[in-house]
Amino acid sequence: MQNVVYYANYLLYAEVGRVAYLRDLGLLYSEMTAKGLDFTIGEASVRYRAPLRFDEEFDIKVRVGEIRHSSWAFEYAVDRADGLHCADMTTVQVMLDRSTLRATRIPEDLRRTLEMAKDASGARQAR
Repeated sequence: MQNVVYYANYLLYAEVGRVAYLRDLGLLYSEMTAKGLDFTIGEASVRYRAPLRFDEEFDIKVRVGEIRHSSWAFEYAVDRADGLHCADMTTVQVMLDRSTLRATRIPEDLRRTLEMAKDASGARQAR
């Protein structure tokens, strides 16, 4: 009714961007779960800058943020196709042991991949 994207949909956009970004890094969810690992979102935030309107094209930029012992952050930017910056988002992923569903350390191979992506800076883009 307001002719703007519903505010909670931005978190769905973050998920779409996150999955594409992980795939681009060569990190497949099925391979992670096959190793007995999983992750969940422990925190999510959105800062709205300008509205997206129905049927507007937009880009989601994703980059690795802070990496801790059992969690890491992804930072997102949502920009309309015309370049207008619409939102900043952050999610914190918590690494889980699938058998106990308790937080566990990030495996070294995943940590290395995340650190290399972070060092490469610049956001990769999911569309």
